[in-house]
Amino acid sequence: MSNQNFHPLVNTINYSITELGLILIGTLFWNIAYFFIIKDAIKYKKVEMPFLAVSSNIAWEFCWSFLLFTDLGSVFEWGLRIWFFMDAFIFYYTLKYGSLQMTKNIFGKYFIAFMFLITIWWIAVFYWFDKEGYDTLMGTTSAYLITVVMAALFVYNGTRKASGILVTKKVAWSKCIGNLLMSVFVFLHHPTSHFLHLLTIAVLILNIVYIIQSYKLKTISNN
Repeated sequence: MSNQNFHPLVNTINYSITELGLILIGTLFWNIAYFFIIKDAIKYKKVEMPFLAVSSNIAWEFCWSFLLFTDLGSVFEWGLRIWFFMDAFIFYYTLKYGSLQMTKNIFGKYFIAFMFLITIWWIAVFYWFDKEGYDTLMGTTSAYLITVVMAALFVYNGTRKASGILVTKKVAWSKCIGNLLMSVFVFLHHPTSHFLHLLTIAVLILNIVYIIQSYKLKTISNN
């Protein structure tokens, strides 16, 4: 469950410098991926992150930025909030262009309403997942559950021909490196959490597949 309300700037009691560094650099690489996704959305009017992944992603970040509290320290809490606001731009562009990822827009004019509805549902899921004691003190379990789904959706989008699909090497590599560093953290900090280990392995395999797709598929910004 979530930790107490007070946190030091950086929790070096429960986490080693190596572990904190892995999280920090891993987050940086995901921020780089976010930057490229936002930049390409503005330039090409396509969002590379699958729209279903966008909803769960921003919901997790909202929960752990404003409703729940990591025990990593207040520096990381504010880092999560910055991460959330970057993801808010991705969410905005997904509302505009996300429906183009479907070969047929089954939601029609209700696509925006669907995105808000599913995001609110995810917020409730993550909140109670933590409050009922299923998550770690920094939300690792819920984060990796949705990361597996997200990585799978990236791969799935890479197999499709919809006009809104975009697959780029820069995003593929950035998110893969980010996840890999965080996965090393998982093995170091949770050496007996085999469920988490299996999730990290699944994410790595899916990310490698997406990198391969990014080299084989020809898209307008695949560089």
